[in-house]
Amino acid sequence: MTIQMITKSALVFGVGLGMLPGCPLLDVQVDAPEVCLSYPNLQIPGAAGLSTLQKTFVFDDLSAVKDLAKLDGNLQFVRASIRATSGIDSFAFVEAAHVVVSSGDPASTLPALTIYDCDGDCAPDGNQLELPASAATNALDYLRTNSIVIDLDFEGQAPAVEWTMDVDVCMKVRAGYTVSP
Repeated sequence: MTIQMITKSALVFGVGLGMLPGCPLLDVQVDAPEVCLSYPNLQIPGAAGLSTLQKTFVFDDLSAVKDLAKLDGNLQFVRASIRATSGIDSFAFVEAAHVVVSSGDPASTLPALTIYDCDGDCAPDGNQLELPASAATNALDYLRTNSIVIDLDFEGQAPAVEWTMDVDVCMKVRAGYTVSP
């Protein structure tokens, strides 16, 4: 019974504050789970004797995050996950890796950003390579351009065989919503 009375009092107090001029009726901050853009079956040609490997691809279908781009919030790049799916069993050859994001809109003035980076400390786990974000960068402006270009750069003795990989570029969402009387 005591808990019920405290809850009712808090509710009346909270609603009363919401009715004051200049105070929002509802102000909510939400942290959502990670949202990832996935690019499956990216083919990499054999590159025997090369010590650098570069691959560029484009996320043109941003439907998975389209609604997030409309929010007034913060969407930060948090990690890239790269999985070899055929041709190789391990990313042990990777000494350094860099993932650069840029807008796919040729008229965009957004700078290219190195968002995921490892150099000598990549620590691949078999056929998987996890790269944490190197800086907290808001992804919303890039998503609003409707196309994102990803440049992958690997350093190390490249495999001689053709192989494929899946790439996930993951973001964390923090958004707010306010209702005023």
